[in-house]
Amino acid sequence: MNLVCIRLSALLLLSASALASTIPSATGTALDGHSVSLPRDLSPRATILILGFSRNSQDATTAWEKPVRTSLASPDIAFFDMPFLEDAPSLIRPLIVRAIRKQVPDILKPRFVPLTSGEAEWKQAAGFTSTAPDAAYVLLVDRSGGILWQTHEPFSQARFYQLATAARALVARP
Repeated sequence: MNLVCIRLSALLLLSASALASTIPSATGTALDGHSVSLPRDLSPRATILILGFSRNSQDATTAWEKPVRTSLASPDIAFFDMPFLEDAPSLIRPLIVRAIRKQVPDILKPRFVPLTSGEAEWKQAAGFTSTAPDAAYVLLVDRSGGILWQTHEPFSQARFYQLATAARALVARP
């Protein structure tokens, strides 16, 4: 019965997509060097965005990124890991990106997109709260950028299951 309730909740969330807020536009360069523009480069089915708004959000975003990449990422479900560097002085941003590039595994580089502008709009869309500045803000969006599911709770199997259920329900939609 519990599984049925979770799936029904996910479907209700998806059916309310017309009422959902949308992500702001963003342009950045992935760590492999290719340009990424959102919402243009969203998956035609479902995309998971993992946002970090502080230097200390790295552990939280990595905790979400690994299971998303290994258990959900597919031709139908894309993801982007997007740290915001807007608060870093522009002169040292290239140094920060270079240091990040050295730490990020090659398999993740096409999906790792540091952003240097638009942070206020993204914080609003993600439901940023000053009580969780170092959290990972995880969004499930449809092809037009409509936000259908989101959290800033620490990674847990229960929350990941909710995300996975919502993502798979979105992919199954005609």
